[in-house]
Amino acid sequence: MRFAVAVLSLGLLVGAARAESPDSSGAEKLGWKLALQSWSGNFAPDSEHTVMRSLEYAKKLGIHYLEVFPGQKLGGKEKGSFGPDMSEAEQKFILDAAKDADVKIIDTGVIGLPSDEAGSRKVFDWAKKMGITTIVSEPEEKALPMIDKLAGEYGINVALHDHPKPSRYWDPEYTYDHIKDLKHVGFCADVGHWKRSGLIPADVLEKYGDKVFSSHFKDLVKDGGGMHDVPWGTGESRAADMLAALKKHNFKGPIAIEYEYHWDVPTLQKCVDFFNETANKLAK
Repeated sequence: MRFAVAVLSLGLLVGAARAESPDSSGAEKLGWKLALQSWSGNFAPDSEHTVMRSLEYAKKLGIHYLEVFPGQKLGGKEKGSFGPDMSEAEQKFILDAAKDADVKIIDTGVIGLPSDEAGSRKVFDWAKKMGITTIVSEPEEKALPMIDKLAGEYGINVALHDHPKPSRYWDPEYTYDHIKDLKHVGFCADVGHWKRSGLIPADVLEKYGDKVFSSHFKDLVKDGGGMHDVPWGTGESRAADMLAALKKHNFKGPIAIEYEYHWDVPTLQKCVDFFNETANKLAK
């Protein structure tokens, strides 16, 4: 029975894949890169939450960029995990697999950046080898000037993530005060967490959009005492207004689908479709 269910689930995933590529011309014109946050795999219809499986999902969705969370199992023939301790063989294996899927791993997060320069430099060294262009993190405030210096040296942006209150950077005003004078450190706008913290994400993007370097994009609805993801454009987060605010501030960078509720490929495809359709309108 378990084997039959597994085969059926895999068949549904494959069957849901599109033959044609989505029209992403608007996003390309705007300089937006739609990515899949691999954390979404924890809520997928199967139990193999590996980097290899995340690459498969991205390919099925016609997404060409991936943000991988640290510690995710690699999958395939490699038994290790994604992060700065990967061996050269593991790095090559994942980079080759990404190339085969026509996907680039451009982000990682939320990953720790130590307050000592040697510790942070190890993360930057590894990120450079992996082709990562944005590191999403929540480092200590005192380390930000040092991290900004390393980010400039390596040509890798650092985006501060906002877990809900009472986390370090939940308050965008507080975060902005710490990054306003830093060239290479900005926001990772996790708009779902802003909403969970009682903020209006579209308004936050209107105010601080100039310092947004990346986004964990979500559209949420209330669910009892909490909130959960729904396909973009169908929730309470004003998804179209959030994208319009990013355009207003000339945002260019990764916008990641981070879907933290049970989903299947057709559900995520609705997010991809909404994103491309909205981007195409905004790019005119």
